[in-house]
Amino acid sequence: MAGCAGSSNGSAQEAPETAAVRDAKVKAQEADKLAMLEGMYTLFKESVKNRAPSDVLLDFLTDPSESWLDELESHAKNYDAAAIDTCQFYEAYAIVLYRLYEREHLWTVSDYRMLYLLLYDSGFLDLVDRVKMGPFEVKNDRGSVGLASSPKVPIMLFKWDDTKWKLDLIETLPLITKGVEATAAKKNWTDAKLALYWLDKKYHLQYSRLDESLFEPIGF
Repeated sequence: MAGCAGSSNGSAQEAPETAAVRDAKVKAQEADKLAMLEGMYTLFKESVKNRAPSDVLLDFLTDPSESWLDELESHAKNYDAAAIDTCQFYEAYAIVLYRLYEREHLWTVSDYRMLYLLLYDSGFLDLVDRVKMGPFEVKNDRGSVGLASSPKVPIMLFKWDDTKWKLDLIETLPLITKGVEATAAKKNWTDAKLALYWLDKKYHLQYSRLDESLFEPIGF
């Protein structure tokens, strides 16, 4: 007589997975993900250093980050002074830097200009290079890294995208530039004024009119 569903019918059953085994599997998966995150960041830094093409760079970024770059480039072409006043420092700086490049004919690429500007020429990633970073950390599908002096306070954030890690540029830039923005608070400046200050600091020996004229669209 056939046995009922679920009946062992005399065959041996596998022992249920214990909590310890499950915990060991989770830890092994997290260790693999951590190694992948460290490897991804090393490749990302090398790609930026070697000024890799856009398709390589975009593969390191989350999809929302790519959409945000497109939106920010649109703002650089259209925002007026009042609109720039609503931006955070890193956004305002990206906009005035983009307009400086346009005005002075500094572009060496025709596409993905905001991508190249932020990763290569903004100086934002240089801020990370100047500090001693702590260990990378992974929790589920989120990765992070902080300063060696305060490793639990992240300065860069990453997201797991099915099979690999990607940099969350939208969430990372505010963390990287937090120290710079403290200057605006101390001097009672707007983020837009701080953006011009940063621009002048880098380019005052090379270009003139690093002023409020960059707060207005320049005719793209």
